[in-house]
Amino acid sequence: MTQLTDVPKILVVDDDESSLKATEYQLIGKGIRPRTATSVDRAEMLIAQEMPEIIICDWSMPDRDGIDFVKSLRANPQTTSVYFIMLTGRGGMDDKITALTQGVDDYLEKPVKIAELQARITVAKRIIKLQQQLVHHQKMQTYAEMAAAVSHEINNPLTGLLGYLELVKKKIQRDSLAEANIDRILQMIDRSYEQGKRIAEIVKKLTSLKDYRVKTYNDGIQMVDIDANNPTVSEP
Repeated sequence: MTQLTDVPKILVVDDDESSLKATEYQLIGKGIRPRTATSVDRAEMLIAQEMPEIIICDWSMPDRDGIDFVKSLRANPQTTSVYFIMLTGRGGMDDKITALTQGVDDYLEKPVKIAELQARITVAKRIIKLQQQLVHHQKMQTYAEMAAAVSHEINNPLTGLLGYLELVKKKIQRDSLAEANIDRILQMIDRSYEQGKRIAEIVKKLTSLKDYRVKTYNDGIQMVDIDANNPTVSEP
């Protein structure tokens, strides 16, 4: 989802050029300079160039109408969250229900009054901002969960490494450097080295992950599944 600006990026789609121009000039008069298209195909070309935040689209158009357009938008992960306002001369309740159930966010009957359209755009901006805040919150929660899981993943070998190093330190301070003691110290150093290599391998696997899967054990501890073949984010 794009970051919403004070002046939103708006795309107006209408096969009736006079109606299209009227909507465009009304928006320009309010400080918004929209892009325009006279067909769904042309609109999709413009979307590929720059993602709009709000689409204002006529329902009845030849070839592909507004319903077909909004359905294709909702089916595409890249455009599924674009705010869609339908403009139409249809005022029946069944038409409104059809539009809303197919993915339309808002519905305005023609002829459109600029004050009402501007009010709907204000509502759209507020909803988009709330959606962005929710996405940000979810990302932060995911990062926090991953950080906690990673800490558990590294904690065991790190604890072992520090423990062995502490034993080596005490052994050197307490005992003479006789051959038997040196062998024991070397054994503990070897174990410390193995724990260090284990930590390095975990870090290497973690840095190669694009997503992650969390394993939850019976005691409630969560760890990152760094050996998953196809890692994906899963909720704990």
